[in-house]
Amino acid sequence: MRVPRAVASAIAWWLTATLGGTAHAAVADYLGKRVAAVRLVLEGRETADPALMQVVETQVGRPLSMAEVRQTITHLFSLGRFDDVRADATLEGGNVVLRYELTPIHPVLRIDFAGDVKAPGVDEGRLRRAVVDRFGVSPPLGRAAEAARLVADGLQERGYLHPTVTPRVDIGHTPERAVLVLTIDPGPRTTVGAIDVVGVPAAQRSTLLADLRLAPGAPYEREALTARIARYIQDRRKNGYYEAKVTPSVTLADGGRVANLSVTVAPGPHMRVVFAGDPLPADQRAELVPVEREGSADEDLLEDSSNRIEEYLKGQGYREAVAPHAREVANGEQLITFTIKRGRQYRVERVVLSGNTSIPLADIEPGLRLRDGQPFSDARLDADIASIEDLYHRRGFAGAKAPASLDLQPVMTGEVGVIVPVVVTIAVTEGVRTVIGSIQFEGNQAMPEATLREGLALEPGGPYFDERLAAARDAIQSKYANLGYQTATVAVAPNFSADGSRADPVFTIHEGPRIFVDHILIVGNIRTSVSTIEHELQIKPGDPLGIAAVNESQRRLAALGLFRRTRITELRHGSESTRDLLVTVEEAPPTTIGGGGGGEVRLRPVRVADTGGVEQRLEFAPRASFQIGRRNLFGKNRSANLFTSFSLHLKNASASSSDATMSSGGGYGFPEYRILGTFREPRVLDSTADLVITGTLEQQIRSSFNFSRRGAGVQIARHLTRGVSVTGNYQIQRTKVFDVQFDLNDNQGDRLRIDRAFPQVRLSSFSTSVIDDTRDDAVNPRAGHYASANGQLAARSIGSEIGFVKSFFTAQTFRPLSHSSKIVFAGNARLGLATGFSREVARLDANGQPVLGSDGQPIIDLVKDLPASERFFAGGDTTVRGFALDALGSAGTIKDGFPIGGNSLVILNAELRMPVWGAVGAVAFFDAGNVFPHARDIDLMALRGAIGGGVRVNSPVGPIRLDIGFKLRREEIVPGKREGLTAVHISFGQAF
Repeated sequence: MRVPRAVASAIAWWLTATLGGTAHAAVADYLGKRVAAVRLVLEGRETADPALMQVVETQVGRPLSMAEVRQTITHLFSLGRFDDVRADATLEGGNVVLRYELTPIHPVLRIDFAGDVKAPGVDEGRLRRAVVDRFGVSPPLGRAAEAARLVADGLQERGYLHPTVTPRVDIGHTPERAVLVLTIDPGPRTTVGAIDVVGVPAAQRSTLLADLRLAPGAPYEREALTARIARYIQDRRKNGYYEAKVTPSVTLADGGRVANLSVTVAPGPHMRVVFAGDPLPADQRAELVPVEREGSADEDLLEDSSNRIEEYLKGQGYREAVAPHAREVANGEQLITFTIKRGRQYRVERVVLSGNTSIPLADIEPGLRLRDGQPFSDARLDADIASIEDLYHRRGFAGAKAPASLDLQPVMTGEVGVIVPVVVTIAVTEGVRTVIGSIQFEGNQAMPEATLREGLALEPGGPYFDERLAAARDAIQSKYANLGYQTATVAVAPNFSADGSRADPVFTIHEGPRIFVDHILIVGNIRTSVSTIEHELQIKPGDPLGIAAVNESQRRLAALGLFRRTRITELRHGSESTRDLLVTVEEAPPTTIGGGGGGEVRLRPVRVADTGGVEQRLEFAPRASFQIGRRNLFGKNRSANLFTSFSLHLKNASASSSDATMSSGGGYGFPEYRILGTFREPRVLDSTADLVITGTLEQQIRSSFNFSRRGAGVQIARHLTRGVSVTGNYQIQRTKVFDVQFDLNDNQGDRLRIDRAFPQVRLSSFSTSVIDDTRDDAVNPRAGHYASANGQLAARSIGSEIGFVKSFFTAQTFRPLSHSSKIVFAGNARLGLATGFSREVARLDANGQPVLGSDGQPIIDLVKDLPASERFFAGGDTTVRGFALDALGSAGTIKDGFPIGGNSLVILNAELRMPVWGAVGAVAFFDAGNVFPHARDIDLMALRGAIGGGVRVNSPVGPIRLDIGFKLRREEIVPGKREGLTAVHISFGQAF
């Protein structure tokens, strides 16, 4: 890093200025004398900031050195906190008192807008985002004028062609902070005056102006008009007018207040692509000739299309295929004709491989693409030759060649369209096999030979090939770089024997100097504490300057999510063996806001009021969400988030179909909502664990009941490895169950008794989980696995009204199929087990009053079960997709056609995920599962199955999903009424 001009000026000033008030004192009078004190003065006040003191090289008690003064000034400037640094010295009792005068840079804490910010079309938030996107949340004060020009450009886009934006900086002290104030005077807004349209019939003029949103008196917005013209041209090209052009010109009048527009339209001819000659598959035409997709018909695109057609046909065995194109005008439109001449088709009769005496055919065949009976392709033959030669090279046959020859078999006629059999002969010339003899190292002083040999993938007796030797050389050089030997070089000589059968590579190492970290300078952090940044750095002062440690530090800083940019650079100074590290961060906005809207489609059983029966109904509910978060709390990597979601469902879910139909008065009214507040503190109490505190308020709809819940939880989570983590959690919640669809006035069975006794229940529980997650994407994985085990304990001794123990196990795998990496197999298995602790409850009648026994005392029942909100349910878009929400269950878990849940659950899923076109994909799935009353009742033969398929549309936030499931065996919901065959699910995200 070059010494900044300001640093050089400061040093020169120190050399020439009067020192300690002595007008003609010589610098030599101070050099070599003992330093008695070092003072840092910041805007007139003395400071002992550790971040500043650590970079001071002129230490008390040591002789004064000009080099140390120079290094100190360089370090202080490198911090990026000061506009000016000056050094002064005085003599006191024969010793030197050093004084560094620091003029601070005042970082911008916030950006304010003043002036006429309420003018029509002026969006303060948009202007602020433009400044932050360009300059960050804390723009340098030296670029305030550029920020003002950027705001002026934004005003011009809104029709204010002559704005005035004046920057002002309000400086604050202790700490040094600044507020950038941008005062806006937009001036008059330019409006559209006269509009002249050229090249369009009068009848179409109004349509064009409506598409471009042009009208006299409307604001003149250049960028918006340009965007609308681009959309208009794109629309015309979609309709076959690939050469359409729209050219606007503007003339300003009345001092820039009026913009008179002239719009020239060149529609161009209507174009159509046709195919002549031999047939071309219809489903391939749009891809081979992407005129419609590209919205263009320029000559380069057409030439590329001809080449694509020819390559496609050659891949089908038509070696002589040609597909020239031509333009012609007919009936007022331009035709682009591709004339297909396929010629004869060549097919592989057989592939003959010879000369492979050292490598068996079984090792070669998996890499070959040509197969007997398939169309012959020169490209596939070239790929096979390359595969064979590469295999031989990796086995040590550096000179191996695999030339091929073609034997075209005679045919009965020479007419076009006849299939020509081809015999492909590949004759391998193996040459000499080279093996590794010995491996030697020279020049390694700092690293023992055993360390150098680790991970080299070279071993005596193994095959030799150049790429592996080069990789070994690079690995050794990387090891040295990670130990601080940045200038180390490694040369390697293979040392072949005379006959080429043996190689004795020698690695010659020139280590060079080892470089250590002197200081670590952190700049750019406004809200983030230095300790938060230092904790992520994998390198400390005094450590070797290793490349891997620097890269990992930068990765960890970026992973915090607190910064827009991070950069770690080296600063050179006097010593060749030390470097300073400059850690530069640019903070991201601390507040994040998001929201969304949409709808939810849910299939669930409901009661028909007219008959009292049960039917399955597909319901739609509008949904909205809002989220606000604040990160970087108190200068640490703490965050607080509030997430809310809200949806409206049918007012009377148990009404008949006619009752539930929406009327003019509105059929929606039951609110389903969730409010979740989260506070997260990584590395709580300076440990390796993360603390998460949550608060929940929600009301949800299930198939058999509705419930509302209030809860709070504390979680401690720790990553053991990158993929394995453990968590411990305490949660207390109060749940109220209402709108129960089944009859609770049944004294048979613990479930109904406990639901009747505790319609509102307090649960206090501890839980722990272990998670192993190697998925490449948590939302839409294509590879990896996920496994988790969770255990939960609720007990009356810790404040719970009901005690139980509950466990849940999940195992998932995601793997691309070997024959096509684009098709992914996804598998999922889930097992849930639970049991309640015994407790006594009074038997209640239909009115909720205790039932008295013959002795006049309430009858006490002993129950041992879980409340409804904690039991297992199955059926729906994430479990077994042939069933409605919660509608799957075995005997004892269904009552009156409605699920009441069970204490055990088994779910199995298998799915093939296939891309179709662009963002659209398809799936085929098989699901099986069931809910059982108790763990002892689990019966794999009683699992219910479903098959089906679905569509996935990838969006920026994850896949949108439509699934249709078919039951493999239908049963009666209630006597005389069978289940429906299908279930439709529309939701967001993958099923698992």
